[in-house]
This record gives sequence, C-alpha cells and structure tokens, in this order.
Amino acid sequence: MSVRLRFAPSPTGELHIGSVRTILYNHLFARQRGGRLILRIEDTDQERLVPGAVDSIYAGLHWLGITWDEGPREGGPHAPYVQSERLPLYQKHAQELVAKGAAYYCFCSKERLAELRRQQEARHELTRYDRHCRNIPVAEATARAKAESHVVRLKVPDEGTLSIEDLVHGHIEWQVNTIEDQVLLKSDGFPTYHLAVVVDDHVMGITHIMRGEEWVASVPKHLLIYRAFSWDIPPMAHFPSVLGPDGKKLSKRHGATAVAEFRKDAYLPEALINYLALVGWAPGSEEEIFSMDDLTRLWKIEQVQSSPGKWDKERLDFFNGVWIRRLSVDELVRRLEPFVPADWDRETLKRIVPHIQERMKTLKDAKDQIAFLFTDDITYDPKDLVPAKRDPAGTVEALAKVTVHLRYLEPFIATRIEAALKAVAEEMDWKQGDVNKPVRLAITGRTIGPPLYESLEVLGRDRSLQRIEGAMDALGKANS
Repeated sequence: MSVRLRFAPSPTGELHIGSVRTILYNHLFARQRGGRLILRIEDTDQERLVPGAVDSIYAGLHWLGITWDEGPREGGPHAPYVQSERLPLYQKHAQELVAKGAAYYCFCSKERLAELRRQQEARHELTRYDRHCRNIPVAEATARAKAESHVVRLKVPDEGTLSIEDLVHGHIEWQVNTIEDQVLLKSDGFPTYHLAVVVDDHVMGITHIMRGEEWVASVPKHLLIYRAFSWDIPPMAHFPSVLGPDGKKLSKRHGATAVAEFRKDAYLPEALINYLALVGWAPGSEEEIFSMDDLTRLWKIEQVQSSPGKWDKERLDFFNGVWIRRLSVDELVRRLEPFVPADWDRETLKRIVPHIQERMKTLKDAKDQIAFLFTDDITYDPKDLVPAKRDPAGTVEALAKVTVHLRYLEPFIATRIEAALKAVAEEMDWKQGDVNKPVRLAITGRTIGPPLYESLEVLGRDRSLQRIEGAMDALGKANS
C-alpha cells in the first residue's frame, strides 16, 4: 500500500523541538515505504496566529533536512493546504451531517453556556453541554439557522465504547457517555480543530495518523466524527512527549526549545536530528550515531517507546561534537561562516580549524579559541604569565630563551617548535608546562585554546616573537 502521512503544525509560534521529533518520525515512516508526506497548516484558531510562524516552520525544517511532497508552497492535488483557505469544505461537511441527522444547530448564547457551566461546577458535576437544542424540530432549527447565530454540534450516542489499537501504546478505549455533543462548526463559519482534522485527513487520503500523545484525549471525538460520516479510520500512533530533566514537558524554562534557537546557538542539523531520533526510539544496538539516511533505513515504529523521552543537553552537545569531527576541513570552514567575522582570512581559518575540531562542542566555540590569529590586540594581566612556584625574573629568562630558539628555527613548524620549547624546559630545569604557560598566554591572551605548537606555527614566526617579546617587556615593567 502506498502510504500518505501528514504533519500539521499550527502557526502559533516558533517551530518547537518536540514537534520536530514527531515530524521526523512521520518523515522516516513515509520515506521507508516510498510514500508521500504532506505539510498542512492548521490555522483555524485565528486568535493565536503569530506573524512569520509559517516562515519559521519552513526555514527550520529545510535547515534540518526534512522534506515533504505536498504543502502550501509546494502545491499538490489537495490544495489549498492551509485550513483557513478550506472553509467551504468544512461547512459543506457540517451541513451534510445535519442533513443526515448526525448533527444539529445549537443556538445557546455564551451567557447561557457560562451559567450552565457555573451551575454544574457548583454541584460538582462534569461540565458539559446539556443538549438543550438537540431536540428542536428540524424544520424549526433550519429556519432559525437562517436568521440566528448558531453553531453545529455532533449528536453523540448515549452509550457505547470507542477504541483504537495505537501503534505505540496498544489498546486504548473510551466510554461514549463521557463525551459531550461537541461543536463542529463555530458561529463564525470556522470549523473546530476536530472537524477540520478529520475532514482533511479523509479528503487528503491520509493512510496513517502519527502525532504527539497530547492528542490522545481528542481521539474519541475524532472517532465519533469518522463514524458519523461512515468513513474508515486510519491506523494511529501517538508519540510520547519530550520531557525536561525535571520530568515536566519540555519548555523554555529548560533552555532552548525552538529550532531557530538551536541554529543560532551553532548546533549542526545532523546532530539535532541524530539526537532527537533517539529521544523515544531505541535502535536495539549499541550504535547511536545515525545520519538521516541511516535513520531512514533502520528506524522502526515498533521500537518507539511508549514512555516519555528525557531531554539531555549534555547528550546533544556530545552528538554535536561527534558530527563536527565528521566534517571535512573545507565543510567545517563553510559551516563556521555565520559565526566568525567576515574579515577573518579564510586561509588562516582553514589552517587552524583541524587543530580545534576535536575540542569543539558547537560551532560558536571556534571564535574565542582562534581570535588571537586575527588580531594583535592581545590583553592579559602580566602577573598571570608567571607559573606557580616560579618568579618573574625566571619567567622573563625562560621567554628570552624561547625567542632565541624560535628566531632561527627552520622550518617554523609545530614539530620543530615543540622540540625547541622542550629544549628550553631542559635548560631551565623546568616542567614543560611551566614553559608553555607563559608562551601560550603571550600569544593567545588565554590559558586554554588550540594546541600550542600548532598555534605558533599558524601565527607565524614574526608575530609569535613580537608577542613573546611584548610579554617580557610587560612582565619587566610590572615588577620594576
């Protein structure tokens, strides 16, 4: 069977990382089976729309490498793919249910409904619509609907059981008597989410419905609508939520949650996809580094866990470091472009990148580590040049010996530089670290950074000597 899946975000804010995990699983299921994936924008809740949200969805998913076949900008046989542009379709289907006696017009005012709810709460009863308009004669209701504000409600049976065999959670069932006569079409002509999603999934030929588990509570309402239309119900899967370290649903209080934030924070899309796939899916092996192609080949819905996945930023940082190390030098330089100044010499960048690649967790890590190569404005406290248990005079002497060795070193490369600094340590009877510390601070202004000998090589002989001599002068003045 050719499968058709959809993901249907609401444009109410930035694309959330939890939604991306659900979209990814839809993507993998469809691609594994040679099926089609549809993007549908569910914007029937007009009050919560956020300008630019659709652009955010497109930008975030394209950056992550998630592709689809039909959508608002791609077109397709079921266009338009934005719900607010499909209102006549929902209105037609709502009227169809009224005509067949499966739904009815409700004329109750907001005030009456609010008072009904207040009374039910006071009696500690389940708050629900009391079916006040359900038995209005059809002819009377039809006539009133032409002149009065109204909604369309579904006629829910008095008893019975509804159930599904969820592809993740197994058997789930509900008692019909717990469900009220839900609104299908609002007074402004817009459908409720429940009517729109069922109509769209049926009309668009969706074969499998896969979404977040927050929608489980809505399933019985959807099943009743399917039943009212006498439509087949597609298999369903509800993926568990992504939780923060505190066990609560992932939100801004746990740090970045929007795809745009992770992109800004210099994560690689490959790492984000790799990590997200594993938040709720167990591959059944020790392997955990997966490309999108790997996931398409290996992911199985049967291995999706029914318990929530925990978000772990340290694990994401680990995956990001792994994927950074997998990049070629040229590709890493290209990925660094948004995170380093435009005027930095790219050839110098290319020379130093291999020496910091192993140490990077995110692309942002590069800038501070290698800034010393692109400026001569190096600042530090001269006192910090002096190693522990050494004195300023001895440090100046050690730096002077370093300059003598480096001045005539040929070729000026890391292996020869390392040998020169080791020779100084032997001459001074110092530990190697005691020699390296003031040299590193002198040339980089930092106590940690790229490998020292490679840093000196890339910086070059003249600039290295200038900085070491400057450090000697600064230390001398500070102790004069």
